[in-house]
Amino acid sequence: MKLSLRADPRLALLLFGWLALLPSACGQSAPAPTPTRPRIPVSTITPDPAQKLAPPGRTKGNPDAKVTLVVYADFQCPYSRQFALDVERRLDDEYVKTGKITYTYKYFPVIDQGRIGESHWAAYAAECANEQGKFWEYHDKLFAEWTGENVGAFTRAFLKKYAADVNLDLAAFNQCLDSDRYATLVMEQLIEALQLKLPGTPSFLLNGRKIDTPTLDYAEFWRPIEAELKSR
Repeated sequence: MKLSLRADPRLALLLFGWLALLPSACGQSAPAPTPTRPRIPVSTITPDPAQKLAPPGRTKGNPDAKVTLVVYADFQCPYSRQFALDVERRLDDEYVKTGKITYTYKYFPVIDQGRIGESHWAAYAAECANEQGKFWEYHDKLFAEWTGENVGAFTRAFLKKYAADVNLDLAAFNQCLDSDRYATLVMEQLIEALQLKLPGTPSFLLNGRKIDTPTLDYAEFWRPIEAELKSR
């Protein structure tokens, strides 16, 4: 059963109780080139039928591809940033642009740890950029501007500046961000990640099943992707 904040706003309070128990997969400083991320034990994840519903704008690649990769990430997480600046770009060139897979980004703002803060605001802003067809440009801008966790890089004022930098309609963007238009969407995706028992950020589902990526090395992605492609 899908939980919905629209159906019962009290779920937000319950969620933050869960989130407080979830250790962040991100350290307090930028990771080494090949870090081993702290994890909590993960049981087998049952594929969620909702994964088949690709969110417009945050999904790219061949819509008819038989292999799908979904990332759950936090714009404040240095490990999410490491993935975005390296492996994600390589996957984009080798598998997304060539039509071999579809790739989807979902919000998992774990750094805020039981409150609404910069991780949530960055996700709201990214979805506001998505309204204007520029999710990926804004996604790249956020990771390029990252300077640390909860250091003020993703306050609303800076998020609006980044919108100007990627040539968004500022009046529309600012209205969207100031209204918290996508707070429910972001919260629902966070709940989805918790229901899937994902261990932290970034986490990945390949055709609905979790893949283990402890060091975020490229081989941890291309090997299971190639195996999926060969089995289809």
